[in-house]
Amino acid sequence: MARRILVLEHMDHATPDAGLAHLRARGAEARVVQAWQGEALPELEGVDGLLVMGGPQMVTDIAALPWMQAEIALMRRALERGLPMLCICLGAQMLAHGLGATVAPDPQGRIAWGFHAVRPLPAAANPIPEGLTVLSGNFQGFSLPAGAERLATADGPWANQAFRIGPALATQFHPEVTRPILESWQAELAPHLHRPGATTVAQQDADFARFDPALKAWYRGELDRRFGLG
Repeated sequence: MARRILVLEHMDHATPDAGLAHLRARGAEARVVQAWQGEALPELEGVDGLLVMGGPQMVTDIAALPWMQAEIALMRRALERGLPMLCICLGAQMLAHGLGATVAPDPQGRIAWGFHAVRPLPAAANPIPEGLTVLSGNFQGFSLPAGAERLATADGPWANQAFRIGPALATQFHPEVTRPILESWQAELAPHLHRPGATTVAQQDADFARFDPALKAWYRGELDRRFGLG
C-alpha cells in the first residue's frame, strides 16, 4: 500500500519542489493542503507522515493567522500519535513555537539568504552529515524547544539549524528548492540583497551548482528513511 503523506504547503510554486516530486516518484500518496489559502485541514486517520513546508509567513504574526494556529495544533497531535514529520523552515519555526520555544527576527537585523555550511553536533544517529552546505531563506529563527535535541548549528544569526523531538525532524534550511524556485525567490527577495546575511545572486547561482546535488541527495534519502519509502 502506498504511503500516505500529508504535505502542508505555504506558498505557490510553478513546479513541484524536489520533495513533493520525490514522494510521487517513490509512489507515495502525497496530499497537498494549503490551509493558508482556505483549505480545510484533514484529520490524521490514515496518514503515515507529515511534511510541513516553508513559506513567506511569519510565526510572529500567528495571532492574525488562524490557519497557522490550526496547523500547529495538527502537528502537536501528530507528535502525540508518533507520526513521522519533516518540518522545513517555517514548518520548523511553527513546530518550535508549538512546543513553547521563541521564534523571532535577529535583533541585529541579519537574515540568512544564500548557501552556508552547517555543522552536525554530537547526537546518536544524527541525520545531519558532516560537510553539508545548505540553502537558507530565513528572516526569523527559533530557540530550542524543551525536550528537543539540537542536531546542527551554523555561523550567523541563528545557531539552531536542525532539531529532532520524538519522530519529528525540523530544519531551518531549505533542501527542497529547485532551480526554477530559486530563480523566483531571487526575484522576490531582490529588495533584501543589501541586508547583512544575504549573498549576491551570482554567488547563489554558483553555490547552487556546487552544493545542491549533495543537498538533494541527502534530502531524498531522509524522505525515504523518515517515511519508509521503498
